[in-house]
Amino acid sequence: MAAMFAVAIAVVAAGCSSGSTTHPGTSSSVTRTTGSSATTTTSTPAGTTQTAVLNAWESAEQTLYGYLQGTWQQDRADLVAGETSADLWPKLADYFINPALQSEDEFLVGVKMGQLNGPTSYDLGHPVVSALAATTATVTGCIYDTGTTTASGQPGPLSLDGFDAAEPYARGTWELQLTGGSWKVSNIQTTSVVKC
Repeated sequence: MAAMFAVAIAVVAAGCSSGSTTHPGTSSSVTRTTGSSATTTTSTPAGTTQTAVLNAWESAEQTLYGYLQGTWQQDRADLVAGETSADLWPKLADYFINPALQSEDEFLVGVKMGQLNGPTSYDLGHPVVSALAATTATVTGCIYDTGTTTASGQPGPLSLDGFDAAEPYARGTWELQLTGGSWKVSNIQTTSVVKC
């Protein structure tokens, strides 16, 4: 299944079991999801900021999933030939900053070098802004994806996956920072759960 990365606490779904996931060799974790999130816009500045935060989070996740769903063959060949991950996945830096950027980058390299197919589908659920300050925000939500698979269709290794068949959802928190006028994901933490 698809891997995700993490940092923080989740205040979302009730009755969820736990099982934290982090990418190998990194201190943060991140989770992937697809679909669009429901966003409510209000006329207040806080509502406008919340909408901007949620839009940035959704763009980050959709960009990551877009790269994950690309075929591994060409990316792996390019990496072996000496291409950098920044060359292969340039839009990551538009939506992520360290440590989340490094974690997502390492995750993508692991998937592509592991000759794994990305998730065929994902659902970003219904995230909410659970904390908001002038230059920081926290998004909390619960997501689902079908996970990575091998060429034969078997599930990818759990070391490269935040999901498993018994707990196919990931409840998590994503910390964002306002950087250069744009909200970017800086840290992520997810916990595997049976259902959101």
